[in-house]
Amino acid sequence: MAGPTLQDAYVRLLLDRVEGERFPNPDHLDRIEASLNTVEQLSDYVEMLLEKAANMKRPSPAILDRIQGLAALQQNALKRA
Repeated sequence: MAGPTLQDAYVRLLLDRVEGERFPNPDHLDRIEASLNTVEQLSDYVEMLLEKAANMKRPSPAILDRIQGLAALQQNALKRA
């Protein structure tokens, strides 16, 4: 079985970087969102965003907006299924 693709490695690199940042770089978040290619990557990303929001005394509106946008996408996908 083949190992991770370059795309997988790229998303993992960005996720690892963002996980370690108190205030994630918006460019990195945009790049992650543009590169998500699997349900697992999406799940890892959403989990990371939710954890960041949960650990902030006053969650960043930008982080909350990203979570809300992903939740809306999920809701729309469920309606179509």
